[in-house]
Amino acid sequence: MKYNQVEPSIDKDDINNVTEYLNSGSWITEHNKTRELEDEIKSLVNRKYASAVPNGTIALYLSLLGFGLENKKIAVPNITMIATINSILWANSVPVLIDTDENLCMSYEELIKFNDLDAVLFVPLNGRTGDGEKIQKWCADNEIIFIEDSAHSLGSSYENSYCGGLGDASVLSFTPHKIITMGQGGMVLSNNSKAHDYITKLKTFNRSKDKVDWHEGFGLNFKITDLQAVLGLSQFSKLNRFIENKKQNYLHYKNYIENDDVEVMSFNKKEVPWFFDIKVKSLDLKNEIVNKLKSEGIETRGLYPALSKQNYLSKYKSDNLDNSENIFNKILWLPSSNNLKENDIKIISSAINSAKII
Repeated sequence: MKYNQVEPSIDKDDINNVTEYLNSGSWITEHNKTRELEDEIKSLVNRKYASAVPNGTIALYLSLLGFGLENKKIAVPNITMIATINSILWANSVPVLIDTDENLCMSYEELIKFNDLDAVLFVPLNGRTGDGEKIQKWCADNEIIFIEDSAHSLGSSYENSYCGGLGDASVLSFTPHKIITMGQGGMVLSNNSKAHDYITKLKTFNRSKDKVDWHEGFGLNFKITDLQAVLGLSQFSKLNRFIENKKQNYLHYKNYIENDDVEVMSFNKKEVPWFFDIKVKSLDLKNEIVNKLKSEGIETRGLYPALSKQNYLSKYKSDNLDNSENIFNKILWLPSSNNLKENDIKIISSAINSAKII
């Protein structure tokens, strides 16, 4: 049997909901179902405004534009998916790489060494919230815009707010490996009516009104489809079940992995694992585990490389990135699908337990 590192959890209800919609005679493009999805998500994370877009990368880009963050200096954690920093470059801004802490999130201690930032793009990586609320307060105290890239973290919570509800704006993603999916898709969430109106106009060609070809200024087409939104709504209806399953499977991994040279990385009770990750004593052992699991049909994935290690980003490298540059080689993402059962995790864990460097 093959175990994918991750896969979407699509069931008969999802298929029936999409089929029913296709049979309804709708025009498929973005309309009422998209508004319904936006309303459901913004209500969950306690935001006033939501705007669905084709993917998380576009959502990040639009969130920066919505808050005037072009040609600015923006802090970004040195470990994150490449879209986070590319959105900054797309906006013609300058990324400032910040080292990460033990949660693999942006380090507060390293961040506050910088006093000339225009914005912080914080990432609750893999559902871990780190010092997000502490950093948000520091940003507010210093009149720095705080954008939350919560692509991994729908369902996780800080102490006082949901991921997706922190700071000036937040971004979500709905790609096939996220906790809920609609194939592709993203969302910008905020409480700022001016930013929301700007984003809405920019994503709809800046038309003076619907179905009219007079335009108030420059605009593009960053709409999604109601077809996607119907799948998103169906998935959203199962979010709590997905969350509980993720938390239970995390406990199974904690229980069954017994290799002394492997640490199952922890989550607190308010955090939802996106992927289940282990920290391995050495790169050699990590490679041994990868190869052993692969031979048994078990797929894994390495943590994102430190941004400072990417050749095209080398000019942004600084001298204070030791933790992020050293840790990424020791982290491995295990199979993390919501389709996993307890016995599957026993099999995966047994293979990890038997791996060793001779």
